[in-house]
Amino acid sequence: MNLEIDIKTLSEVVNGKIIKGSENTPFNSFETDSRKIKSGDFLLALEGKRYNAHDFLETTLSKGIKGWIINEKEISKFKNLPQCVIAVDDTLKALHKLASFHRNKFDIPLITVTGSNGKTTVKQMVYSILSQKGAACANKGNFNNQYGLPFSLFELNSNHKFGVFELGASHRGDIEELGAIAKPTTAVITNIAPAHLEFFGDIETIYKTKTEIINHISKDGCLIYNSDDIFLSRLKDYKGGKLSFGTNEKADILVTSIKENLILLFKETNESMNIKLPVLGSHNKMNAAAAAAAALSNGFSMRTIKLGLEAFKPEPMRMQIFKSGELNIIFDAYNANPESMKTAIQCLKSDYPPPYYLVLGDMKELGNDSPKYHAELGKLIAENKFDFIFLAGNEMKNTYETALEYKSSAKIVYSKSYLSWLNNVQRIFKNEKGTMLIKASRDMNFEKIIEGIK
Repeated sequence: MNLEIDIKTLSEVVNGKIIKGSENTPFNSFETDSRKIKSGDFLLALEGKRYNAHDFLETTLSKGIKGWIINEKEISKFKNLPQCVIAVDDTLKALHKLASFHRNKFDIPLITVTGSNGKTTVKQMVYSILSQKGAACANKGNFNNQYGLPFSLFELNSNHKFGVFELGASHRGDIEELGAIAKPTTAVITNIAPAHLEFFGDIETIYKTKTEIINHISKDGCLIYNSDDIFLSRLKDYKGGKLSFGTNEKADILVTSIKENLILLFKETNESMNIKLPVLGSHNKMNAAAAAAAALSNGFSMRTIKLGLEAFKPEPMRMQIFKSGELNIIFDAYNANPESMKTAIQCLKSDYPPPYYLVLGDMKELGNDSPKYHAELGKLIAENKFDFIFLAGNEMKNTYETALEYKSSAKIVYSKSYLSWLNNVQRIFKNEKGTMLIKASRDMNFEKIIEGIK
């Protein structure tokens, strides 16, 4: 982060007041964690769900803090102040205004990616393509929400020729808020599926939330959408610049092969490309088509797109492939919802050799529909041939009971905690061949199952 402004500019950008300090004091960066403060730093005090940084401000005085950006209502609590104090109505809104100000300094192609599944993979695929032509800036890890996206944007600097940022959402209005900060020149929507239903309520609300990004695409920008998706196919009537991708004949970027190599046909120019992706699964071919469409909308050649996609490296905990003796292990435990679970199981059955082992944990944040979706998963695994299935988590009891009801041919073990059957899974690691899928929501901590394998 190198903002290169002074506190006068800062106060104007965030609609704040300089309570103490000289207007020409340089302001280049700041912290939000009081534990990380060093002498000469600024602290922007955020109020989170679990912690309020205002409660720890006094501890920063002994560390040589230079300045605070704080909520005005908090000032009266402090007898002693640092060298500089800027007061604002809401520090989170101040963070957003400052991030938006910083983003506006850069007249570069900036691509955002949202959707229910595949956001991170598409973002990384786009990043790999962009990087063939110049320095690109992208979110790191899961910095994609109202706190993380601003810090991702603060990493933009004059060396960057491109930007690509993932936008996450769990409530209506989240993408509206993030889109206003990022101001994309190209916006990708991957798909609409049941995810975070605990907060959204229904899939129609998810669609309305994800498409909020349309309000913030630049005037001459482009919307990229999945025309196979029953919800996103409505966007065919969008009046702005747009490119669709999919396996149906109406798609602008046509996926003509999803079995082996990916073959894409760009209808406008009748150009096609044959791409050998470093990841398997039909869902990753669709992710690659989304990334290719984003690159094409920004004038990238087919050759550069092919180079970028073939150089792509997946993020940790997302469809990672490990070997343990003669056993293939597909590890995908960063997130899980009904659609991504179904996709991962299909990938296992279509791309890898038997015998097949499933190790599954709860799909979180499905709200009142959680029992229904976990039961549907039970029916799915009963209808497919598996040799051994291990289930863990409170919600997975519905999966277990339904799989038994539908007379699954597999041997199924269920427990609230994976620790109950961990030794059995580890014996399979050591002694068996075939393929094992390990998938759950992040809160299940399934990464501990494969400790020692990676």
